[in-house]
Amino acid sequence: MKILPVNFNNNTHISKNRRPQALSGENGAQNARFSFASSGIYPYRPSFGGDFFENNFTKKVEGKNYQGLGLMEKNEIGTPEWYDFSKVGWKYLSKEPLDWETASPRDFYVFLQANAFAEGYESAWVRRFNYTNRKKALATSHSIDSRIAKEPPSKDLKKDPFKDRSFASNLEELLDTRRHKSLDKPITDENGNLCLDAVVFDTETTGTNTSDETKPLDRIIQIGAIQIKNGKIAENTAFNVLINPEMPIPEAASRVHGIFDGDVKNAPVMEQVLKPFVNDYLNKKNGIIVAYNSQFDITMLNNAIKEHNSFSADEIKPKRYFKVIDPFLLIQRIHPYVGASKRLSEQYRYFFCKNMENAHDAFADVKGTVNILKYALYYLDKHRVDRSKPLTIREVLLFQNGFEVPNIDIPLDAQGCNANVNFRTSYRPVSVSVDNYHNGYMLTKRDIEDLASVIGEENAKKLKDEVAGEKIDMKQPGGLPINAAETRPKADSKGMENAFYVMKRNFKKVLDFAKIDAYGDKSKEEIKEIIAQKAKHYIHKDSIDFWMKNPNPIDIKDGNDLPDFEISRRVMLEEKS
Repeated sequence: MKILPVNFNNNTHISKNRRPQALSGENGAQNARFSFASSGIYPYRPSFGGDFFENNFTKKVEGKNYQGLGLMEKNEIGTPEWYDFSKVGWKYLSKEPLDWETASPRDFYVFLQANAFAEGYESAWVRRFNYTNRKKALATSHSIDSRIAKEPPSKDLKKDPFKDRSFASNLEELLDTRRHKSLDKPITDENGNLCLDAVVFDTETTGTNTSDETKPLDRIIQIGAIQIKNGKIAENTAFNVLINPEMPIPEAASRVHGIFDGDVKNAPVMEQVLKPFVNDYLNKKNGIIVAYNSQFDITMLNNAIKEHNSFSADEIKPKRYFKVIDPFLLIQRIHPYVGASKRLSEQYRYFFCKNMENAHDAFADVKGTVNILKYALYYLDKHRVDRSKPLTIREVLLFQNGFEVPNIDIPLDAQGCNANVNFRTSYRPVSVSVDNYHNGYMLTKRDIEDLASVIGEENAKKLKDEVAGEKIDMKQPGGLPINAAETRPKADSKGMENAFYVMKRNFKKVLDFAKIDAYGDKSKEEIKEIIAQKAKHYIHKDSIDFWMKNPNPIDIKDGNDLPDFEISRRVMLEEKS
């Protein structure tokens, strides 16, 4: 099997029943690779193309079910050729976390390959995260490259600790070396071990409205925190409390974090928790504050402080954004092309090759944040220009806010991210030989006939009849254009027989247009799900075009953005010690 660079300008749809001659067999693969590489889309053929990674990495890892050779099926002559996508996905890969006591770099990069397959297969983010659409993850536009972050604030926000969150204001404070002397402490000792003191915290909330005062602001319903002393998690310092928000928790929020009204019914209200947490726990003597995506958590906390100050003579000082280390920002600046999603749990998979337990629980998120923090700090320390001079907290915060620190050998690009890496080498369209690859939804005449006894003759008739809707262009998981789901009424459209739909939600939308109804003891939603399962369309033993993260360390020299194996390993081994 060859993994080939792909020219997406050919607009060829590869069906499960038609394998293009240019991609079949050894000679065909060579010819296809030559034509793709010569197309002008890429100035050179990366080593991820061809069979280099497969022969030197994938096929060398045995004894696994969902990575390495365990992910491949053999062809007629007994050679591993097809990637079995019935085994691709994080729910499978998470069963085989990396054993950091014994893992080699090869094990690490093969795990990253399997995770890259899972990411590209399961998430629409990867298909949006490409050089023809968006070259940085969407989170970067919101957090690092947004106007709010980059531009100096207006006069009415200037020096307002509750609202002024711009990098410009943060840098103004941090670059004044006469102030905030506590930030001049080193982050590592003479042996290269972390030595900072910090408080890492996270919140779960009723929602995400932190600032739109035309609506009720959302509230904190859980705070999780832990203290780091001299670079290590301090025993018996855990802070984990549920809070009654004195408002209903929306169902959508509960689906994310699993906290319901009944869970907080008898919990303390914020007024009972706020002062002990802010004054006694989150104070200067316990060290620098750390939060992943801190603008959200600090804003939520400051909203609670502002509400307290509005009726209490005993004022609490708001927390300042420039005094918070944010691994969310640090990792985006260091590794902009590791994972299309910058969520904590998604990043954790790439850096540490295992699940972050109980994601979206505030206390579990805190423990995950500690490891991402340690990775970021070790990485910055490794990239010191002057090895005799340790980095300080101030320098870390300056880098976090987009300042090119003289003692950190990481130049920043126009968006404020690591300029030593690039998108084109890090995420690539490739041609992959696959089996059991689910690429969309399509009902054949036979499928509809088979469904009639399960969903009812009336519903089956509706599937054959005209469906009100208008076709729009979408992209299938491999990136090729297809005619996708009808989404708006249109009188002259056809029925669903042999119509192809990529997205499940669009397929079900068309079922709504067809007025699919309940049948027997099954509800309308259950009937729609039965139809969707029957309509699943697969590609078997064929080649597809696929956007994915490049796992090949050979391409690091050309800008492939990959986690540092040694640093990831160090963090994981320290967690066990």
